[in-house]
Amino acid sequence: MTEDFSDSRRKFLGYAIAGMGGAVAIGYAIPLVQYLVGPAMEPQEEQWSLVCGVQELQVNEPKSITFVSNLKSGWQTERVQRDVWVVKQPDGSFTVFSPVCPHLGCAYNWNNQEMRFICPCHGSVYNINGKVLAGPAPRPLDTLPVKVANGNLYVKYEKFRLGISEKVLA
Repeated sequence: MTEDFSDSRRKFLGYAIAGMGGAVAIGYAIPLVQYLVGPAMEPQEEQWSLVCGVQELQVNEPKSITFVSNLKSGWQTERVQRDVWVVKQPDGSFTVFSPVCPHLGCAYNWNNQEMRFICPCHGSVYNINGKVLAGPAPRPLDTLPVKVANGNLYVKYEKFRLGISEKVLA
């Protein structure tokens, strides 16, 4: 009978030590996994990007500008080429439009003769302030956050859901 008690005692101690070792291992593993995987699970974050010098822009003359943006995802920063339409307003402020038509995502262009933005895919037409004048577009052109510092124009590029009447980040 003593041998059975010793065997069960040894098994119990073995299980208890294994359980404590497992608890310690899990205690170390959770922060390690969060450190390694956590940043990759965070949403991608766009940085403020230099678009151009403000002296390059003329009042009420939309200009298509290509620039390089830094897209931060976890530990990695990727350089991405972006396009925007920039309009210098008469009051000296700037409006920056996403280059994507809010209807179905086509690229639209400025027509100097008609003084309008025109989407060639589905016929949406916008005025210089992005207001819908004609076509199936469900909302005005999407504007992007903009700031001016040291004579330079900066933008924070964003993407929006297409085909809906509200401006919602994608």
